[in-house]
Amino acid sequence: MNAPSTIDLARLSAMDRAHAALVLKGVRDAMLSGERPRVLPRPVIGDSWGRMILRGVDPDRDVRSRLLSEEELEERRRASPLREILPVLRDALVSVADAAQHIVVVSDADGRVLWREGSAAVLRKADSLGFEPGADWSEEVVGTNGIGTPLVVRRPVQVFSAEHFVQTHHSWTCAGAPVTDPRDGRLLGVVDVSGPLRTIHPATLALVDSVAKLGEARLRDRHVTALDRLRAVAAPVLARLDGRALAVDVHGWTAAVT
Repeated sequence: MNAPSTIDLARLSAMDRAHAALVLKGVRDAMLSGERPRVLPRPVIGDSWGRMILRGVDPDRDVRSRLLSEEELEERRRASPLREILPVLRDALVSVADAAQHIVVVSDADGRVLWREGSAAVLRKADSLGFEPGADWSEEVVGTNGIGTPLVVRRPVQVFSAEHFVQTHHSWTCAGAPVTDPRDGRLLGVVDVSGPLRTIHPATLALVDSVAKLGEARLRDRHVTALDRLRAVAAPVLARLDGRALAVDVHGWTAAVT
């Protein structure tokens, strides 16, 4: 017997959306029941489903965490380095997402939704799914999705319809890419483009990933500028000291040395 093939997202996106969703639902149902599916889920999705089963996430129940209060949300927004690159993310994604009936969502490293913008109709749909500012969209809370799964695997992930572990999210498609701090490699969060399943496009993931990398480059540029400013202040001071000395920033990067 030939081994089953793996789902090809590009081929799925070329299908009628309802048929593609039905194919994925069949794969998910077979995997959850322990049967041998005719087509295997993509590895990143199958691995995520495995994590959800081990953690006891209910595939048929829409579980939502407590929303952050306005004060908690604002505190996280102020503390997030992603705040510095919001203009970059907006300029690159919001107009495109709005035209394509998508929304742009930015989360922190815990999976908490910090910001979102885009189509008003899609924002209302997102509200009905609990995909709103302050919500927790980590994998362990809402299952496989375009926020929580990229946070776990630390690479871009697109999730379409029944690739979402929880059934109530099957009308949704999302593509998310992690953003890391170029100063220390710390995971900062995810930039995600989401919308109704009819809006799936295989190029969305590449777009989101490129914008996430653009944001990282902007953070890197800002860091270099900050180091230059520190060097300008520290170098004359170090020059007056006897012996070896150096000046480093709060992230441990050397700005000046004698």
